[in-house]
Amino acid sequence: MPLKTIAPAFALLALAVPAQGQPQADSASAMGREFPAVNGTTIQCPLPVGRDAETLAAQFETRPRDLDVLSEQAAAFFNSDSEVGAAFRARQAEQFATDWPLRCRYRDANADLLESGVRPRVVFMGDSITEGWVEANPGFFAQNGFVGRGISGQSSPQMLARFWQDVVALDPQAVHIMAGTNDIGGATGPITAREYIGTIASMIDIAQANEIKVILAALPPMSRLLPRPEFDTRPVVPQLNAMLAHLARDKGVVFVDYFTPLRAPDNSFDPANANDGVHPTRAGYAVMEGLAEDAIRRVLDGAAD
Repeated sequence: MPLKTIAPAFALLALAVPAQGQPQADSASAMGREFPAVNGTTIQCPLPVGRDAETLAAQFETRPRDLDVLSEQAAAFFNSDSEVGAAFRARQAEQFATDWPLRCRYRDANADLLESGVRPRVVFMGDSITEGWVEANPGFFAQNGFVGRGISGQSSPQMLARFWQDVVALDPQAVHIMAGTNDIGGATGPITAREYIGTIASMIDIAQANEIKVILAALPPMSRLLPRPEFDTRPVVPQLNAMLAHLARDKGVVFVDYFTPLRAPDNSFDPANANDGVHPTRAGYAVMEGLAEDAIRRVLDGAAD
């Protein structure tokens, strides 16, 4: 597979590169509405461009991909000689300099939702695993009053920075928080386990202060960090999940365990549920949906519709 086609896929593999679903600032992009900025200028975001059929098919293909081959491709992508990789990194640097949390991604969609007067039942805050969930089964979201606010490649600090805009301002009954894959991947730099848990705790605190109920999700399995195949991610994920489960008990929120039913015996991602070791296929998301629905029912039991 040529680098020009695998580059968008790496945006979904816990790497810090722009995702296909994110706004792309080029001359062909359709622009959204204008919003007044506090400095007297206006903000106008490129509207998100959906991932192409080839990229979606690659993520949801049921046959597992060779992780050694993907690691070699990742190494080539990040090699200083890669023009495609260099172009992605340049765009990322520009994006980080002007919109580090990527508030642009859902600014127009949020405005449209607020103007509609529709209150979401649940906002799903997350990274590519959440973003891909919407793509895998849009009906799961649309038919249940769920709203997806996942951004590929994002770390938990970026989610915290956009939490008010993408969650609180929408006034949902509940929020589903799933973050951490890109913290392990170092998407916005190294972070300690304590700092990571503190960031998740801050999102929970903000939600609870605004009377939004919380579902805290375990990290799904992670077979490999592709650019660093020598680093074993398999013990890291259950360690962080144990900390998340403790945090959920401490904060009095519902914890939903996606890790256990999706893992293989060695704590990697069962190839029956993911073909790249990180992202669920539709089969994986089907497992997650039943668990999510049960957790949401528990959280919203007795809540007014």
